[in-house]
Amino acid sequence: MSAQTGIAAVGCRGGHERLAGHYYLNGVMEVGSELLLRKDGSFEFMLAYGANDQYGKGCWAQDGNKISLVPAGRSRVSGRHTPDSRGFTGIVLDVEGRALVWNIGGSGYKGRYEK
Repeated sequence: MSAQTGIAAVGCRGGHERLAGHYYLNGVMEVGSELLLRKDGSFEFMLAYGANDQYGKGCWAQDGNKISLVPAGRSRVSGRHTPDSRGFTGIVLDVEGRALVWNIGGSGYKGRYEK
């Protein structure tokens, strides 16, 4: 993913500058994932798990220590998104220091997105 993709953040609010950046998922076996949070409040997400590839873009928003990735065309996030999901339905991440932690589908399994 590139920070210069030219995607317009239509309807997105600016995100917190400290959280903006390019993140890579760690701690989830056999899963590769990247997340790009832009300062304008837009994001791009990709995940590869076996033969299941996911891609999403939309708007991100912070509420306290939570970050919601809301896919374009949706009004809210699915709380059950996992690497097995078909398509990208959005996720909620916990801000922990400089990392964003994904409690995968509420299962207790966690991965850390780190810059």
